Amino acid sequence: MQKSLKGLEKFFWLYLLFNPILDIVNGLYIWMLTRGYAGMEAVNYRELTNAGGLTTTPALVVRMLVLLIMVIYILLLRDKSAILTALPMGAAWALSVLSEFLWVGGINLSLDVTFFARFAYNVAVAMVYRNLFLRSELSKDRLIEKIHAYVNGMTIVFSLGILIPYVLRVGYSTYYDRFGARGVRGFYYSGNDITGALMILLPLALAYFLFIPRANFTRSRMIFYSLGPSMSIICLMLIGTKTALLAMVGESAVMVLYAIVIAIRGNRELLRRVAILAVITVIVGLFFNTLSVLLNGAGRGLMDMLEASIGGMIDQADEPGGSLTAGRFNKLAETFADFKAAGPIAWAFGVGRGSQGHIIEMDLFDVGLLYGLFGFIAMTQMYIRYGIEFLIRMARNFNVLVLGAFISLGITVGYLAIAGHILFTVTSGFFFAFVLVYARLLTTDKDKL
Repeated sequence: MQKSLKGLEKFFWLYLLFNPILDIVNGLYIWMLTRGYAGMEAVNYRELTNAGGLTTTPALVVRMLVLLIMVIYILLLRDKSAILTALPMGAAWALSVLSEFLWVGGINLSLDVTFFARFAYNVAVAMVYRNLFLRSELSKDRLIEKIHAYVNGMTIVFSLGILIPYVLRVGYSTYYDRFGARGVRGFYYSGNDITGALMILLPLALAYFLFIPRANFTRSRMIFYSLGPSMSIICLMLIGTKTALLAMVGESAVMVLYAIVIAIRGNRELLRRVAILAVITVIVGLFFNTLSVLLNGAGRGLMDMLEASIGGMIDQADEPGGSLTAGRFNKLAETFADFKAAGPIAWAFGVGRGSQGHIIEMDLFDVGLLYGLFGFIAMTQMYIRYGIEFLIRMARNFNVLVLGAFISLGITVGYLAIAGHILFTVTSGFFFAFVLVYARLLTTDKDKL
């Protein structure tokens, strides 16, 4: 059995790098499919589904198979903590379906199953990688180094999935509406999902670049560990949404401020690293900018794309409902009206995903209204418990890596409450769960994870 477990653990390490590739392949699949309908920019999931062309995607199928592998791994380990986390979640789902049936008089099993499966997948990620770190034969310091090699690799792969299509002028625009096509998201179908993934990983990549011990800060390591954060910063600029730009500016600013504070205290090494990273980011940006302009002509440079995105935001802001939460409050009001009308059973167990023609895309409200009070407690208790434990331990174990994890988790939690769709997505949700476990590793002994 130990041989089987080791084989599964090697698979889960490789799966970290496979995740971005899976999203790129998935986006290519949808892009090729949508071109046969109304053009890649105009079609959305609902239009395509109504046309009979799309009921599921390759990425979702693969990830549900991986969920099955994760469950097998947990069962082989006989991880009681994971099982005790999963059982109340399963009960919450079943009771939400029952509540939906009692209120509506029927259920939409496909929606109920797939929506909850995405959430369960992300919780399983936390359980699996907790055991993966716990069972690693590496020391804590070597394990952290290995994790960051993968983090940097993931940010590079994610970024190339935007930068290469940007240069070749293929893939999706972030927006395609009456204000025109603006922003670039490569072959990632969900702009929110790729934004969430980069937003979660960027602070970790920045922190490790600042953390690398001076004796190990060789030229090759400097270049390798600078590519991830520099390319991520450029990609968030290219995506060009309010969320992407706020995350990029905010996360970078906190790291710069930290380096300045440390420099005032007498250690200027971190400030020197910030300057190096800034220069490399400019060089990388100029490289892709020049390629794009040479291949596509004027008006396709990075600053041109950024200017168009900001201009579109200003135009939208001048219209009613043009805020960060535009449209979400209307969805929240509609779902809350159903929740209120459905009565005490729904208050306890939710109105069910299948009863709704939409989701709110404010995850904490989605959990509370679709799964009720019981579901909210059962489904979020792992996230809340891990988060509180990290905050309690953070002050006693503080360093730049802990700061990076804090920024990553903090901005994501804020995003969940205001305008975030993380917990029910299998890309950004994966990395949120992964970082939550990584944050625990930073602030406790490896054998106490």
